[in-house]
Amino acid sequence: MTIFLSTLKVSKARLENFRFIASFAQNKENRSLTVHFKDDTSGIYPYVWLRDCSLEPHTYSIAPAMKARIHHMRDFDIDVEPVSIALDAKSSSIKILWPNNLESRYPVGWLKARNLDNRNVRELRRRFYLTDVRTWNAEEIKTRLKKFDHGDVMIDDKALHDFLTAVCVDGIALIKNSPKNNLNAVAELAELGDRIGLIHQTHFGKVFEVITKADASNMAYASGGELPYHTDFPSLSQPPELQMLHVIKSAQEGGFSKFVDGFRIAELLKKEKPEVFEILTKTTIEYIEEGFDVHDRDGKIHKFDFDMAARHKVLRLDDDGRVIKVQFGNAMRSWFFDVTPEQIPAIYNALKTFTSYCYDPANQFIFKMDDGDTVLWANTRILHARSAYKNSPGRERSLIGCYFMWDIIKSKVRLLRDQLQLPNNQMSV
Repeated sequence: MTIFLSTLKVSKARLENFRFIASFAQNKENRSLTVHFKDDTSGIYPYVWLRDCSLEPHTYSIAPAMKARIHHMRDFDIDVEPVSIALDAKSSSIKILWPNNLESRYPVGWLKARNLDNRNVRELRRRFYLTDVRTWNAEEIKTRLKKFDHGDVMIDDKALHDFLTAVCVDGIALIKNSPKNNLNAVAELAELGDRIGLIHQTHFGKVFEVITKADASNMAYASGGELPYHTDFPSLSQPPELQMLHVIKSAQEGGFSKFVDGFRIAELLKKEKPEVFEILTKTTIEYIEEGFDVHDRDGKIHKFDFDMAARHKVLRLDDDGRVIKVQFGNAMRSWFFDVTPEQIPAIYNALKTFTSYCYDPANQFIFKMDDGDTVLWANTRILHARSAYKNSPGRERSLIGCYFMWDIIKSKVRLLRDQLQLPNNQMSV
């Protein structure tokens, strides 16, 4: 049964035997449609939104390679009103006829899932961006760190989903039993990177090696001495947001990996040292990085010279005052402060306090990675460090690594949720 309603004459219709929708009402003053569902919930849908979000071919191009809105905002009628509205019991949908004889259907499930009048719908949609995190201290991450088998991650989509989701939430996760073959290590890490998504290339190349060398372009390569807590590439305006390291050969003595949750440090400072928190969230710090690196591409050696410079706040906030990014690297911090000289001592005090919190044993997660271990962490959240190490002559500590951006990681998580039809999957359009 189908009932058509003219917007000129009818403001409300009721269909007693309609399976999901009890009734709907048109509000001409607000140019919207109110839908009452059988479960005693309701939703308000502005006409302009219904026309704009219709999934019909005249509005959206939906194909395996692309989903995109067709009409141009320049030409879009934001005062559009339906010519007629119908309840279609057979298809459990509302059918609207728009001007120019354009017809759109809105299934009841589509309407309920996009009911912006429902606070739960809006809260659920915010999770689509995968920004929910759990901060941690040393004791918490020891019991919470997610560990996965390399073979599972490479062939099992659910394992890959769970691994990347753990990184989204905790900022770090570990893969065990990765290949230990030094000859094929770069290719194998690139294969893992391609399985995750697109590796983010920097001026250190696509996949880089971490070994001690004379012409070191990075402090990690300079010696076996201790590396202080830092995030990588504060010298870049858009630094890579995640880092992956794979251990080929661990150090004989020392070489412990250290991680600190910068988001937890920010929480502590906001509560215990609000004056420090304010400085770290309002003062930009300049970082510089000048030098060169040598890349092997297709069997040819390429030298790349660089002179990087960027400014960042140590703690970056979103519009709601939440810390969403942490960036700090003392080795690359320059001499320049864009403040008066009188303000400089307070900035040094804030940086010193921030660092002291990082080195508090209660906050440090310290462990030694085994040969074949691979760790992925959020570079703009988790600060990392390394204890000093020693090796016998001829036995070098050897790691390889690469970088990713959050957009690629979260895209993969959403794709996997859709492909696997997991409970937390959400429709994109």
